[in-house]
Amino acid sequence: MRKVLDVIGLPVLDTSSGKMIGSVKDVYFNDRGELMGIAVEAKGLFSKTAFLAFEHIGAIGDDAVTVGTKRFLSTLDPIDQYHGFYSGKSLFKGQPIITTNGHELGHIEDVYFMEEMGKIIGYELSDGLLSDITEGRRVIQFPKKVIFGEDAMIVPKEEIRDIQIE
Repeated sequence: MRKVLDVIGLPVLDTSSGKMIGSVKDVYFNDRGELMGIAVEAKGLFSKTAFLAFEHIGAIGDDAVTVGTKRFLSTLDPIDQYHGFYSGKSLFKGQPIITTNGHELGHIEDVYFMEEMGKIIGYELSDGLLSDITEGRRVIQFPKKVIFGEDAMIVPKEEIRDIQIE
């Protein structure tokens, strides 16, 4: 299990040449919470950002993301249809989660996902700095039904399940 913020910034290595292609700039998911790919920011003075689809990712490790060859990188065009942490169709970072009965659960601070399956398992929520310090952050399970809105994520109240992350 990984947190998106632990993956962003990791180097991306081409295992066929041993060269560092760049670093992870963002992580993208579809409406069903499936990992679709990552944005890779190329290293260098005139850095470009490219898309690496999930099926081409060799591994997401503690210290690097691997890919068989940099030829698997493509243009960033697909990101407009996916939800990213910092960019894309809608953003996870700071997005409020509100139940259908109008209760705000908090704002998304991080996303937990299973890198092997490429699936979101939960969201880490914040109610603000004071609440984070006194009570800690809440982690909820990825709901089966969710509406990714422009200004909030809407979930049925009966779908909310707190989970323990170890």
